[in-house]
Amino acid sequence: MTVDLVTLYACRTAAVTAFAGGASLTLAHEWLAGALLLWLVPSLLLVANRARLAHARTHHTGRTSR
Repeated sequence: MTVDLVTLYACRTAAVTAFAGGASLTLAHEWLAGALLLWLVPSLLLVANRARLAHARTHHTGRTSR
């Protein structure tokens, strides 16, 4: 497993965890902590998408392999 795939799976897992934690804290009326966790989710998904695209690129041409 390459570093790109590890980054992809780690960021997706962190995004799901941050979403669940943020939603739970928001429902428990901890607005600031919940909002900060929910604010992280799009950034984590963006990094995961970049890692997915980096994994799909070939080493020689820079074109995607799919």
